[in-house]
Amino acid sequence: MAQKLNGEAVNGESFERFLREAGEEAKGDEILKLILQTWRLVRDLVGKRMAEVATLMETEERVVNAEMLDMPESLKNHIIQEENGKDIVLVMNKKIGKTDLNKNDNRLLIAWGNVRDYNFLNQEEKSILNSKKGANKGIEVSVIPPSLESNVKLKLKKWNTGYCLTDKWHSLVVNNQENGLEIGVTVKLYSFRNNSSEWCFAL
Repeated sequence: MAQKLNGEAVNGESFERFLREAGEEAKGDEILKLILQTWRLVRDLVGKRMAEVATLMETEERVVNAEMLDMPESLKNHIIQEENGKDIVLVMNKKIGKTDLNKNDNRLLIAWGNVRDYNFLNQEEKSILNSKKGANKGIEVSVIPPSLESNVKLKLKKWNTGYCLTDKWHSLVVNNQENGLEIGVTVKLYSFRNNSSEWCFAL
């Protein structure tokens, strides 16, 4: 606390300005000046504490959400701690098929029958992908691969058979042996928003 009173800004004001304004409001009344200084300091500390509590509650909510989705511990920690992820949704649960690993197909198919929750899309994203131009062009998304290595940039597109993650799916995800993608392996695909509100997926 002493360090906070030796010049650190309080609500964006210098400590000197903080004292001066309290003195001006008190108009020479030393007791009132002390009361005003105390009130401002308490107000600032309470405000900071309430913000900390709100952040803690939001983090706990994300943890509970991830646990309800039966998310692996390592992935849950990565999304919540590294990405500050929120609005986590289990998009699908499927076994990897031959075409998901095929270089020429170059996509992970999210077939209509495999989609668990369509709320992973917001209204703007739905509108884009429902248009012919948007469905073909796709939306760039950030994807956490199974290895939890660096995120990769892919495109989410809409086809007649479902959605798909494509563009560089084979070269950036399938080709990396650390991701362990083989025919018959069961994968869960999650969607979330990071601290920049960027649309992200995780395998």
